[in-house]
Amino acid sequence: MPYWLRVLRDCIFPASCEACEAPLYVGHATSLCAACLASMGPLCPPLCAVCGVPLRAGAGILCRGCVLHPPAFSTAHATTLYRAAPAGANALAIAVQALKYRRRRIVAQSLGALLAEHYPFDRDALLVPVPLHPHRLRERGFNQALLLARVLGRRRGLAVAARALIRKRHTRAQPGLAAEERRRNLRGAFAVTSPAIVRGRHIVLVDDVLTTGATADACARSLLAAGATRVDAYTVGRAP
Repeated sequence: MPYWLRVLRDCIFPASCEACEAPLYVGHATSLCAACLASMGPLCPPLCAVCGVPLRAGAGILCRGCVLHPPAFSTAHATTLYRAAPAGANALAIAVQALKYRRRRIVAQSLGALLAEHYPFDRDALLVPVPLHPHRLRERGFNQALLLARVLGRRRGLAVAARALIRKRHTRAQPGLAAEERRRNLRGAFAVTSPAIVRGRHIVLVDDVLTTGATADACARSLLAAGATRVDAYTVGRAP
């Protein structure tokens, strides 16, 4: 949107930050204030070399989960830490929840811009959003992973395969489930619709948050079975 249109919009409809509700300056180009964006700094090492979860100093290069259950994806990267309640939700968690549960689609522009700013993979990678089951998609009205992938793709000139992967089985909601329960819950839940789209390609799997990695693992197994050469996961947030 041109700057003068943003100014006109803000004069008529003053906006506030989607995370902390602080007033946004007239002509703002993002739905998050400068303070909230500044709080979304990179994850501090040491991190697991595979799934990217923060580790204790001296804990080695892999987390216990990746040692016991090596995921199918090669690596997982996140732009910042996702800390949800009851530990005290940080700005990213509030923004993600506004996007997913309050249907504030405008937040996807700001979070997608974060993904684009820190994108760590090759330019020839194919972006594949983690899909929602049709039932969940009808409830929410959109797939937040697809919104993020489109912003990332547009800003970095990357192709997005919006329908390469589908969720063929409706599963229980993942929040609240332990890692092993998540793996069982997602077994056989995903399928590749057209193997020719992903065959021989490096896939970057896009989602909002990585928690245990079970969803990314299940998606990666389907993509690799369909002929993808490599799958990496890329999310805005990483749960500790």
